[in-house]
Amino acid sequence: MRLSSLVLLPALVAAQEQVPLVERLQGWFNQAKELLPTPKVPQAAAPIAATTPRPPKAAVVKPKTVTQFNPDNWKEILAPKSDPQEWLIYVTGGNKTCFGHCGQANRSWKEAQNLFAADATSPSLGRLNCETQGLLCSIWSVTPPSLWHIQVPAAHTLGEVKPPTPVHPVRLNATTVTAEEIYKVHSEKLWEKEPELQSMFHPFDGLAAEYRINEAVGWVVYGLGMIPSWAMMLSDVIELHPRLTFLANITPSPTRTRINNEITRILTMALPVDRPPSTIALVAATSLLTGVIGYYIGQGASIGIFSSTPRHAQKDKSIDEDEDEEDDEDEDDEDDNGGELATFEGNTDEVKLVLVVRTDLGMGKGMEISDPSSFTFPLLRYMRVYSYQKLTVMASTGKIAAQCSHATLACYKYYFSKSPNSPILKRWERQGQAKVALQAKTEEDILVLQAQALSLGLCARVIQDAGRTQIASGSRTVLGILGPKSVVDSVTGHLKLL
Repeated sequence: MRLSSLVLLPALVAAQEQVPLVERLQGWFNQAKELLPTPKVPQAAAPIAATTPRPPKAAVVKPKTVTQFNPDNWKEILAPKSDPQEWLIYVTGGNKTCFGHCGQANRSWKEAQNLFAADATSPSLGRLNCETQGLLCSIWSVTPPSLWHIQVPAAHTLGEVKPPTPVHPVRLNATTVTAEEIYKVHSEKLWEKEPELQSMFHPFDGLAAEYRINEAVGWVVYGLGMIPSWAMMLSDVIELHPRLTFLANITPSPTRTRINNEITRILTMALPVDRPPSTIALVAATSLLTGVIGYYIGQGASIGIFSSTPRHAQKDKSIDEDEDEEDDEDEDDEDDNGGELATFEGNTDEVKLVLVVRTDLGMGKGMEISDPSSFTFPLLRYMRVYSYQKLTVMASTGKIAAQCSHATLACYKYYFSKSPNSPILKRWERQGQAKVALQAKTEEDILVLQAQALSLGLCARVIQDAGRTQIASGSRTVLGILGPKSVVDSVTGHLKLL
């Protein structure tokens, strides 16, 4: 076997060398190919992708501030400032004040705040929770859920008439209201379609606010609302007691005993005390209750709530009682039926009263007299002596004020007697009874102005002095003109201030 192996060895070596020869030639060819220089073919530039501009970042909307109202801050926040203000106040409540139905309205209000924040013209937002601020809700006489649109006017200067503060309540549907509906109250001015608040409990212009009793009334209403429900059951227990006693007296003894025990048990459960109050406690409670009730009855009587006579009639009656005073004056008694008074429909101007005072009579300017004995002693208190030979009487400013007061009452009485339901008269009362004093030189100027005013449908009344002091009897002293500002200014706009 060794011999055969030696014989076959050369053949195996030759076969091994023949097989990889082709592969070796291919390897040499590849190496030579790599050594040759190969020209570089320029490659086409890859297309540059168009840069897509990044979308601008969304503007960050600043959340709208919502002011929380309470009895301590509402007057300061809603007080007139240098510029007019527009407020939209959302009134909500809880289980007690809204009976648990304000959930949908609360969610819609929170969503609507984003819509208001994106609107640069949106009003100031406020929130009033009647569940925690029940006193303020009682003062405003407001119920949830609702919106209050309030237009706070600019602050008026000293001497000007206080402008009104319009309030438009907007009721909300507690179950179906949406954020868009709340926003439309401002965007589409839906508040203008709601009637303006004209209640005596108007927080700014109402009768209660005028006499400053709105907070007292609010405390009473709020206190009544705080009475627990079990206290209302005491009247039923008191009414049931005599009936049970009568039933116990007509029943047999064993049954009577059980009924008496039941009555005792009922009274023990119902009454909050184990023994009746003492006499001192009853007297103190009665006195306190009588004092509180008497105070509010007096306040109500002073503003005419409990009187069947209108407030205008009461004022007119007081005017008639004052006509017998010493310094009484007379009007021009003309047979007027009030037909010349115009209604001025569509005119929304401020109503004012212009008092035109004659300056040629010496009122406020001084008047010379030669016989001081012709004047009574009370008048000497209003004299100023300037020389010993000749006395000069200076009519006091009180004399001018008295004449202007007579003219004011004359215009009011004439309007009230001829047209008591006139919107001009009501607007003048509501807006603060604006008055302006002007001057005229002669009686002829007074009569001309009166004729012009009457031709335009204005109320124009002339006052004649009674002649009891230093002015001659029958002298026309003051002309009063009452009407819309634009119409009155067309008559008296050229006159100077007194």
